[in-house]
Amino acid sequence: MKSIFDCQLPIVNITELIGSLLLLYAEIHYSFKGIYSRLKKDEPEIIADLPHRLEPGAALPLLLLIKDADRYPILLHSVQVELSCGEVRQNIYFDFDSQPIHQNFWDKVLEITPEKTFHGLCQADVAIHFTRNGKRRIVKNDNYSGTSHAPLKVFISDEPLPKTSGWYFGEFHCHTSYTSDQVEFGGPIKATARLAQALGLNFFCATDHSYDLDDEPTNYLKNDPRLTKWKALQEEIAHFNFSNSNFVIVPGEEVSAGNHKNRNVHFLILNHPEFLPGAGDSAEKWLRTKPDLSISEILSKINSNAVAFAAHPGTRPPFLEWLLVRRGKWELNDCRDPRLHGLQIWNGSEKGLQEGKQLWIKLLLQGKRIFISGGSDAHGNFNRFRQIGFPFFTMREHHDHLFGKVRTGVFLENGLALDAILEAIKHGRMIVTNGPFVDMWVKNEKGEVARLGDTISGNEFRISINCLSSPEFGDLKELRIYQGDLITRQENLLKLENRFPSSFRLYEEMILDKGPNTIYIRAELISEREGKRFLCLTNPIWINC
Repeated sequence: MKSIFDCQLPIVNITELIGSLLLLYAEIHYSFKGIYSRLKKDEPEIIADLPHRLEPGAALPLLLLIKDADRYPILLHSVQVELSCGEVRQNIYFDFDSQPIHQNFWDKVLEITPEKTFHGLCQADVAIHFTRNGKRRIVKNDNYSGTSHAPLKVFISDEPLPKTSGWYFGEFHCHTSYTSDQVEFGGPIKATARLAQALGLNFFCATDHSYDLDDEPTNYLKNDPRLTKWKALQEEIAHFNFSNSNFVIVPGEEVSAGNHKNRNVHFLILNHPEFLPGAGDSAEKWLRTKPDLSISEILSKINSNAVAFAAHPGTRPPFLEWLLVRRGKWELNDCRDPRLHGLQIWNGSEKGLQEGKQLWIKLLLQGKRIFISGGSDAHGNFNRFRQIGFPFFTMREHHDHLFGKVRTGVFLENGLALDAILEAIKHGRMIVTNGPFVDMWVKNEKGEVARLGDTISGNEFRISINCLSSPEFGDLKELRIYQGDLITRQENLLKLENRFPSSFRLYEEMILDKGPNTIYIRAELISEREGKRFLCLTNPIWINC
């Protein structure tokens, strides 16, 4: 019996199959020649999406996506939404008057004003009415085979995301519609920004794959020496930022790079004005898995305005990715370069978080100034992550990797702007959270103040800690302040607080006893709601005694 990897098969089909086995996102029109696909349909992908939470008083944006209608055109008649909270129902109707949809990627944001009595966990059941090849069809929430088609859930909050003045939240790692190949695609730029604002975010980093940004716009297996897609992404982001003062898109790229074992790892490069190649793990060419550039080579290429973060360094690659496209992981030796700004240790779920955090702590104790960020690695999924299970036969759903579920907070003294966000990231004025908020600063005997990411010297130090939560994320449960000793290279618990005078607030000051010459301090805060725990981590403050 011949293997599916038998070299007598067309090379392009083999590379496409490898791609489908590796990434497994919800793309239903790709199938391997000669293999039956239970998922394939003679109609475009039709998806309804909502932000998983809504800021108080905000309109609820419903994102309607229709993909591959250039191959499977339809007439769109209407969209009906039943929004419900408890026993109360609200019905909304959008008439499209049999609009022809024939684009490769079509999207529309429909604005819904929820009833004033709606709060807490609500759900939206979206019915999409269309005609394909003369046959009238109704889709509930999505038209994938094997998914639940269940109503979308949204938490309509009574309070904004917990934070204090000067703090702004963003999504650090996500993919837009410029990430598009045989097995994955992301969300449109403008629609992503609209849903992000409804979530309570102020910015997001557009980090599309390097191996997608160098493709021909209509052929993901053919490289484009003109870099049409990459240039179009830069232009669209620049135009958006010029036209909007209350939201920022940070231009970026997720570059595949070679680690010290010459295996492919992912690198988040923000605000670099030139394209950086990286196609080693793209599965675009059979047996072509060697990294284009090493980590060191990429760091030597980026300019002083760019920011470099290791993407999800604590996540081990699945076996097939390790075997077929030479994927590896960031290790200690890869992170010691002083030109590396930080580690994106939180990637939408708990998987890899602890390992990434331990890697970060080892680097801190070795004396490296390095910062952490968090994001979701979302591919346009705001409410539900849909993924192929067994290739061509099953689909599965979960609620990890939702856009904005894990957030990076940045402290900006002079308001929201692209340059200010980049400076805050470079200098570590950041927290990462999926719920509560903790800020910390240090004042010495001269009245000088150090915020997160800063260094302060002196003889006497007062530490101030500000903790916040809300009913959405539950009661404050535990605050931990850690002290890292750069002489003994040990991290110790400096303070543990688990008795809070208020469920959602704590402001506290403490005097730091004189200790070793150089230390750092950092904080972790936990809140809890209905048995579910939420976490916030700060970056360090360095103290020279």
